[in-house]
Amino acid sequence: MALKSLRGKPAVDGKTVANMIREAVESNGYKDVKECARGIKVPYDLFNKVVGGHIPKDAQLVDYAKKLKIDSRELILAAYREKAPDDMKRYFNSVQLLENHKPPVEEMIAILDDCNPDQLDQLLQIARMIHNSPREYCRKALSLVKLYQQLDVEMMAHLDSLILLALRNDSLPGLKQFRETANNAKPLAPNRRGRMRV
Repeated sequence: MALKSLRGKPAVDGKTVANMIREAVESNGYKDVKECARGIKVPYDLFNKVVGGHIPKDAQLVDYAKKLKIDSRELILAAYREKAPDDMKRYFNSVQLLENHKPPVEEMIAILDDCNPDQLDQLLQIARMIHNSPREYCRKALSLVKLYQQLDVEMMAHLDSLILLALRNDSLPGLKQFRETANNAKPLAPNRRGRMRV
């Protein structure tokens, strides 16, 4: 049976076990499922069922993963995600996110652990802004924050004044908060570079 005729619907939240097995069959150079089953010495009928969507027991998945050079953890995670009720699938996606982006996620967790309640609230606001904003807007905002952090105290105060002058329209969202933050900022020691403390 040709592989193209076996293509199933991709999972909404990630690859299915069947998709991962099919990709492995192709990447290992087999022309079809039958040839692959023969090559890795597994019963064709059972292997064909798995390619068709059946999810076998964990031990069988680990055996397929080893023979097809697939990460067994990813294959088992895909199986459990498929079997999970819809309202539980997001937990598996969180685990996959952690696996795929381990260093940045671990750094974020470490930062969260060190935050006080006020900082956590500010981080949540920033996260919501990032989530709801176009990528280019976020990149530009991050560049401006980095630039602002490199200014000395006098330049920071001058820039604050320029922004407030430029934004005379009080109805602009965020202007009141910016004005309060700029006015309440604790000044740094003279000629000392550093970030604005609020």
